Amino acid sequence: MKGFVIFLFCILGFSFCLGTGKNQYSDPYSLETLGFLEEVLLDFWSHPESKEKAISRLRYVCRNQDSDDGFLCYTWGLYEYRRGNYEESYSAFEKALDKNPDDTSYKNMLRLSAEKSGNLKNLSEKNEEGKVLAAYSETLQSCKIESKKQSAFPGFLQLAKAGHITKDMLKKGSLADCFATFTESEKSEILPFITNARIQYSKRLVEDRVKSDPFSKVWDTSLYHQGDLGKSGSVYVHPISEAWRQVREAAIQGNESSGREHLKSFLAEIQKVKKKGKTEASLALALERSAKLLLEQDPHYSRLRNLSKEF
Repeated sequence: MKGFVIFLFCILGFSFCLGTGKNQYSDPYSLETLGFLEEVLLDFWSHPESKEKAISRLRYVCRNQDSDDGFLCYTWGLYEYRRGNYEESYSAFEKALDKNPDDTSYKNMLRLSAEKSGNLKNLSEKNEEGKVLAAYSETLQSCKIESKKQSAFPGFLQLAKAGHITKDMLKKGSLADCFATFTESEKSEILPFITNARIQYSKRLVEDRVKSDPFSKVWDTSLYHQGDLGKSGSVYVHPISEAWRQVREAAIQGNESSGREHLKSFLAEIQKVKKKGKTEASLALALERSAKLLLEQDPHYSRLRNLSKEF
């Protein structure tokens, strides 16, 4: 009877009896996961006889112990795609996308694998997004294959009407090449439905660079990363940057009085930032030293040389 009770308890509390069963690969950036990927990489590329073993290990981990974001399945998919095993890569990217449905790279590789493996119909039947991805591939295929050219325009128009084609997409790339094959009449029918890009990647790139730039803590680096540094009319948000812009303007005008006034503002803001923390203090000191050197040596500031004594 006691044994039966223990058995029943185990059935009801299965995880308790077996432990938590924590997945050692759940974190895609853990040392364990990275070590595993390194082993697979070395086996795949360094030892031809170990390729199948490496793929087999990756396939097993994907199906049974993948990371929480599907990264190991994605890696398996890339290997299979590289080898031309598109059916397998399609399965791998499917599993990766199940884990992380919003990953754009996963979606694109699933689409490409579906295209190569003849699974576009399957992709189309998954969900609304799958239908759009499949329609995109089918339209591009129709543009490239002479026997399917007649279906290219209707497919393209349908994508445009659904709001999936932007102006940027018609500037360069496969979709732009496809659009170029249409008649002027067909183009004029499509153009009213072309939208502006929802995501401005150039803007996102600038934002990412600003975030990763340590000097963003003490200086307005956005204009620098946009390539607008020094353009007239530029106004900075950070008070240190704006104060130095005014010093620069005074140097251009040769107005020492104005330069001295704004240099004092610059140095006052520098002192404020130095009190915020060790990192900020180091960065502010670097700005202070740079400013002094500019006033002492840069030809642009030759008319404000006397202000170097203010430091």
